[in-house]
Amino acid sequence: MACAVILTAIRIEYMAVRAHLSDLTEEMHPNGTIYERGKFSIGSQKWEVVIVQTGAGNLSAAMEAERAIAYFNPDVILFVGVAGGIKDVQLGDVVAATKVYGYESGKVAETFRPRPDVGLSNYNMIQLAKAEAKKTDWLARFSDSAKPNVFVAPIAAGEKVVANKKSDLFEFLQQSYGDALAVEMEGRGILQAAHANQQVSALIIRGISDLIDGKSRADKEGFQEVAVRHASAFAFQVLSKLRVGQENNSNSANNSLEKEPRTPNFFAYDDAWVGRESLINELTNKVKGSCRLLILVGITGIGKTALGERLAVELEGWFYDWNYYLQENFDNEEQTSDFGSVAARLLEKSGEVVTPDDRKDAQMLMDRLVRHLQENRYLIQIDSLENILQGNEEEGWNDFIDEWWVKFIKAWLSFDTCESCLILTSQDLPAQIPSVGTRSQNFWLCQPLSGLEELEQLALFNKTGLDVSPEAEGKPYLERIGRAYEGHPLALRIIAGEIVNPPFNRNVLGYWNKYGKEVEEVEKAIEEAKTKEIIASKDDQYNLHKFTKNLRRNVELRLEKAFNRLEEGVHDAYLLLCESSVYRCEVPEDFWLSHLEDCDIDKDMWQMALDALKDRYLVEERVDENNEYLVRQHNLIRGVSSERLKKLDEEDE
Repeated sequence: MACAVILTAIRIEYMAVRAHLSDLTEEMHPNGTIYERGKFSIGSQKWEVVIVQTGAGNLSAAMEAERAIAYFNPDVILFVGVAGGIKDVQLGDVVAATKVYGYESGKVAETFRPRPDVGLSNYNMIQLAKAEAKKTDWLARFSDSAKPNVFVAPIAAGEKVVANKKSDLFEFLQQSYGDALAVEMEGRGILQAAHANQQVSALIIRGISDLIDGKSRADKEGFQEVAVRHASAFAFQVLSKLRVGQENNSNSANNSLEKEPRTPNFFAYDDAWVGRESLINELTNKVKGSCRLLILVGITGIGKTALGERLAVELEGWFYDWNYYLQENFDNEEQTSDFGSVAARLLEKSGEVVTPDDRKDAQMLMDRLVRHLQENRYLIQIDSLENILQGNEEEGWNDFIDEWWVKFIKAWLSFDTCESCLILTSQDLPAQIPSVGTRSQNFWLCQPLSGLEELEQLALFNKTGLDVSPEAEGKPYLERIGRAYEGHPLALRIIAGEIVNPPFNRNVLGYWNKYGKEVEEVEKAIEEAKTKEIIASKDDQYNLHKFTKNLRRNVELRLEKAFNRLEEGVHDAYLLLCESSVYRCEVPEDFWLSHLEDCDIDKDMWQMALDALKDRYLVEERVDENNEYLVRQHNLIRGVSSERLKKLDEEDE
C-alpha cells in the first residue's frame, strides 16, 4: 500500500486533515513523536496516511519531516496548513507551492542583503497540482458553498508573523520575493528535509486564512478553519490522483512527460572547464529563485556560452531531464532567426505540434510558447544574440531586428509566476531589455563576464596537461601569458593546446622562445605606461590575437567579425575604438572622446559613441582609488583596433 506523511503545524490544521481518514490508530516513535495512521481510499487506489503535528517554525518542521521519512519511508510528504496572503489571493483560496523562499537567509551589513535560500517542490507534484487546479471536482471534498481558486506558485517562509503591509518585513518581501503569493513559517524546513531524501516527493499546500492587514478580522471570522478545510480538500484531491509503484511513479506524474531520455549536446562546455565557482553558485541560486531571464554578456571568446552550459549542468535536477534543456544558436546561419521561426522550433522541441498555418501567426506562437514555458519547467539557452540586433542614432544601437522579440520578453517578464528560465548570451546587451524590464527587476539579471583569475588561469593550464607546480620551470611563463591575455579563456585554451601538442610536446620554455616576444611587447608597453607615464603610442605591436595559425583561426576571426559588425552598425563608435587604441592603460574617458574632435563628428554624438562601445563590452571601466572613472581596452581588443587605426591612417594619406 502506498504511504503518505502529512504534516501540520497547529491543531486546527491537524483536525482538518484527520477528517479525511478512517481506521485511525496511534503510534509512538522511539524518540517520542506521536503519530496517527489512517486509511484513505478512492477507487482502487489505497493510501496509508500518517499525520503529525510539528508545531510552528521551519526548524521543528524540518526535524519532524526528517524523522517521519526515516521511520515510515513514505512515497510522498505533504505539508497542509494556513498562510497569509501577500498578493493576488483572496481569503479561502489555496496555494500549492512551486517553491518556497527562505526569506531570512542573507547577510547583515548596513542593510540586510538577501541571499535567496530556495526549496523546490518536486516537478511531478507541481504538474499534478496544476492539472487538478484547473478542475472543480475537488470542491466536492468540503461541505461549504465557496468556490476558492487554486494557485500553483511560490510562497515565502520565515520565523516571523507578518501582520501589517506597512511593516519593513512586508516591504522587504515585496522587493526581494515579488512573485511569492503567500507567507508562512514551515514550508522551507519541509522541503529541506525532502531535498535530503530524493526518493520522496514533496508538496506544500496552504489555505489563505488572512490578508496581512486584515489578519485580526479574518481570525475572528473563522477564516483559519475555512482556509485549512480548503487546503486539506485539495491535498487529498492531489493524493487521489497520484500513482506510485507503477510506470508513472513519483518521477512521472503524467504521460506527457514520457520522452526518450537524452544527453546534452553542448557547444562549448567540456571537461576542460575551470573556475567561476562563486559566480556559478550565485547564478544557480538566482535561477532557482525568481530569475527567469539571465543575460550573459562580454567580448567574444570570454566564455559566455560555456558558462550557460555549465549552469545547465549545475541545475540538472531543477528541470525534469535533459529533454527540458533546449538550445538555439544564432551563429548558425542556416537557421532562420526571426521570432516566429525560433518560437516554432522551441515548441516542436518541447513536443508541441506546430502546423504550417501556426507558423504564420507570430502572436499565437508567442502566446503558446509563453504559456507552455510558464506552466512547464524548461531551461532554454539562446546564444549569440548580437546577430539579431541592429541600430541607428534615432532608435538606439542595440535593438532587436524583429520587434516580436521585444514583445516576447515583455510578456515573459510580466507574469507573476513562471516555471522556466531563459539564458541569453550576447556580445551586446539588447537596449530594449532594461526598458521593458523596469518593473520586473527581480525577474531578470544581466551578468557581464571578464577573464579568469590568475589561479583559474593556472588551473586551466594544469587541466590541459601542463605542469604548474611551484617548482615547474614553465610556470612563470604561463603566468605571464595569462596576465597578457587577461585570463581570456578561449585564447588561453588555444595556447595550452599548442604547447601540449607537437612540436612543443609540453615544452613551455620552447614555446616561449618561439612566441614570447609577442607577450613581452605587451608587458613593455604596460610597464612604460606605469613607470615612465608613456600612456599612449601608435607604434605598439599587439599581436596576441594572431601570432600563431590557431589563434588566427579561432580568435582573430571572431574579433574581426565583431569589429566588422561595429563598423557597419555604429561607425562613430568604431572610429572611437580605433582612435583610442593608442592608449596603453586606463585613462579618463575625456581622453578617448577628444579623438573624435578630428573625426568631423558632432560633439553631441561623442557620448553616444562611447555608450555604444560600453553596450558591446568593448570598453573596460574602473573607478580608481582617487574615485576617478577610467576606461581602457582589453589587450586582445587593442591588438585589432590598433591594426584598424593603421588602415584608417593609410586611407587618409
